[in-house]
Amino acid sequence: MKKYLLIATLASVFVFTSCSVPQMALESNFKEQARELPIEGRKTLKPNGDFTIGNYTVGNIKRGWVRKSGYSIFGYNDEEATQKYQLSLQHPDGSQWYIFAASYLGITSLQDGKGLTIELEPNKEFYASEFTSPESGNWHLVTIDPRHYFKRKDFTGELSNGSTTFKVEPVYKFEGKSLPLSEIVGYEFKDGEAIVGAVQVINNGKVWLKPNLQEDTQMVLASAMASLLLYNKLEESFQDN
Repeated sequence: MKKYLLIATLASVFVFTSCSVPQMALESNFKEQARELPIEGRKTLKPNGDFTIGNYTVGNIKRGWVRKSGYSIFGYNDEEATQKYQLSLQHPDGSQWYIFAASYLGITSLQDGKGLTIELEPNKEFYASEFTSPESGNWHLVTIDPRHYFKRKDFTGELSNGSTTFKVEPVYKFEGKSLPLSEIVGYEFKDGEAIVGAVQVINNGKVWLKPNLQEDTQMVLASAMASLLLYNKLEESFQDN
C-alpha cells in the first residue's frame, strides 16, 4: 500500500506540474548514448498484466501471495514476509525465457512502551531472480536493500552467470530534482564503471540500454529488468497490518 500511495501521489503532482512522466536521473554520458526501449501495457498501480519492453513481450506473470509470520514478546517483535514470482520474456523471433524470482524481508523491532517502535539491525530486504540463456547459461540477479536512501551505501546488487557480472546500483532521484526520495526510483546495471542499462521501476516504468550490445546481453538485461518491474517491496506488507 505504501508504494501505491507514493506512486499515486507522485503521479498526481506531475499531472498538474508537467505534461510528461517524470524520469529517473541518468548519468549524463549514458543518457546521451542510451537507447530507450518503450514500455507499453504496464499498469501503474497494478503492474500484473502482460506488457512489452521494446520488442520484448513480458507474459505468463504469476505473483504469489505475500506470506507473513512472526511473534511478539515483551515489546520485542520479529516479523518476516516472503513472496514468489514467475514471468517470461519473449524475443521477437519467438524464443522465450522463463524467469523465477522471490523476495524476503525480516524485521526485528522493539516497542518502548510509549507507542514508539524502534527497528533493530539488520533489517534488509532480499530479492533474487534467475533465468537461463541457451547461449550464456544460468543467470542470477540478487539485490540486498537496506530500505532507505540514507543507508544506500549498504545496498548490494549484481547480475551474474559466474563468468560475467553486472553490478546493480539503486537510483533515488528524478531528473532535474536535487532532493532524493527515500524510495528507490530505479536501478543501473554496470559493466565495471560503465553503465550498460537502466530501469525505472515506478510509474509506468522506463528501460534504457547501451547501443551495440550483443543480442544475448540485451535479452539478459531485459530479463533482469522485467523481473524488477514486477517486484513489489515487501516492507509495504507490514504497513498493511
